[in-house]
Amino acid sequence: MFSKTYINISKILFLSLLFTANAGFGQRPLEIDEIKVVAPYEPSISDAFKININPVILDTMTVQIDFDYSIQPRKIVTRFEPEPLSPARMRGEPLAKLYRGLVKGGFGNYQTPYFEGFYNTLRSNEYALGVHLRHLSSGNDIEGYDRSTFSQNKANVYGTRFFRNTSLDASVLFDRHSLRYYGLPENDTLFPAGADTKQRFELLSSTIGFGTHFADSTRLNYRFGLEHHWLNDRFDASEHHFRATAMLGRDIGEDPFGLAWKQYFQLDVSADYFYKKAPGFTQGVMPLPTDTFNTGIYSIRPGIYSYYDRIKFNIGINLSVQDSIANYEVRAYPVAGFEAMIVPDKLLFHVGLKGGLEKQSLRRLTDTNPFVHSSVQTGFSNVRSEISGGFRGSFGNKLSYNLSVINSNIDNYPLFFNMYRPDGPFPMLDNRFGLFYDDVTILNFRAELSARFGERFSMRLQGDYFDYSLEQMLKAWHMPDYTMSLNMKYNLQDKIILTADLFGRGPAYGIDLENFANPARRLHDFYLDANMGVEYRYTKVLSVFLNFYNMQNESYERWTYYPTQSFGFLGGISYSFR
Repeated sequence: MFSKTYINISKILFLSLLFTANAGFGQRPLEIDEIKVVAPYEPSISDAFKININPVILDTMTVQIDFDYSIQPRKIVTRFEPEPLSPARMRGEPLAKLYRGLVKGGFGNYQTPYFEGFYNTLRSNEYALGVHLRHLSSGNDIEGYDRSTFSQNKANVYGTRFFRNTSLDASVLFDRHSLRYYGLPENDTLFPAGADTKQRFELLSSTIGFGTHFADSTRLNYRFGLEHHWLNDRFDASEHHFRATAMLGRDIGEDPFGLAWKQYFQLDVSADYFYKKAPGFTQGVMPLPTDTFNTGIYSIRPGIYSYYDRIKFNIGINLSVQDSIANYEVRAYPVAGFEAMIVPDKLLFHVGLKGGLEKQSLRRLTDTNPFVHSSVQTGFSNVRSEISGGFRGSFGNKLSYNLSVINSNIDNYPLFFNMYRPDGPFPMLDNRFGLFYDDVTILNFRAELSARFGERFSMRLQGDYFDYSLEQMLKAWHMPDYTMSLNMKYNLQDKIILTADLFGRGPAYGIDLENFANPARRLHDFYLDANMGVEYRYTKVLSVFLNFYNMQNESYERWTYYPTQSFGFLGGISYSFR
């Protein structure tokens, strides 16, 4: 026991001496003269262990929140008063000076006096009124053809009353056309000398319409119109045409199928009623079965127009009722169209389909051929289908073009023939025109090119080629195989205006009723009618003009036995006034 205690005390004393000795050494100065620190001192505890687990308290009790709530909206009155803007001073181009009236007058060969006058109101937000008068006549005969004089007179009064979103317009037209049936074969001796060949057509037309002009397509747009046209001639033939029209249209929004981003619905309704009285058909005498007296066309045409990006298409139907002497026949025609902008503003492709009824009225026939007999049989033409397609666009901002092809299938298409027939068992010395009706298919290729270089030069070139397939007739009488036209205008320093017009017609044929073996009578070969005009503006209100017609001095038969005038000129003066 004693020995172990002694040993422990000895160890303690030895350790005490050891620490005492170390403390004594710590008081001595260091023998190092300079200490360099190359980095900040960062003490670390290399033996420490970090616990990277966040403490989590697991609570097994769940609190269910259940309460009712409601929202009671309150309108907060806000007041916003925009600060007034200082007016901006805008500089625009000055409005062109307008003139109320323009009169033109002149005289040409064939004893041809000419007069034309216009008078209109100036700019107004309330109304626009105007009147137009015109006279042109010829007092000299075509060489070799007596009694070839004519006279044309026209008077038209029109006006429009503008309201906020609507407008009311009306017009009255009187047109009087006098002529003579001068067409006879050369060296004819059978036609009675001094026979009455005069004819006179008088047309009185009146129209009235009312409609909207909203710029916003979401608004309901509509237009209603009434028309009356009364035509009579020197032989007591007359025709009344009453027409009523209505149009409703509105934007119906996007397509629910996602095919179009905009759609527009339009409904067109029209009713045409004709009453014709022809000489020789009096009370108690039955009319010819192919003629029509109290007739009409009543149509309803709904359609939808859709727009999507560069594509536009429409689809609809034309439901028409043909009223022919109380005999009603319903016809339905599909209507469709498609347009695709292949290159914006450069190339557009289009295709279309339509059809409908057309009334060959006395007014329409005399506008086409004024030498037609006033007792001619008027009927209906049924356009069973008209399919069209093509391309149109532009080259830059100066040239534009249109290439198209149209194929039409028409039943009861009118073709004119001269009734003059001196020989045979039933001679006819009347040189007026009658009608053949035939079913025809017309294939038409058309090309148009227009150019405009500023305000100085403009040009338009058009060519048409026709291919006729007829059911009964040998040829499409008086219809050329092709036509072409070139119109040019050049403005030289606003002082001299030059115009040039070329009209070309391919070969055409008329029927010869005396030659049953070869009834096709060639009227002309290719024919070119060259016209030119020059106008010198002495001042802005006073100018003189001189026009030349048929400069090649060649006449051709537009209608069988009816040649046109040869070289002609017309010169005169024009004056504008306020």
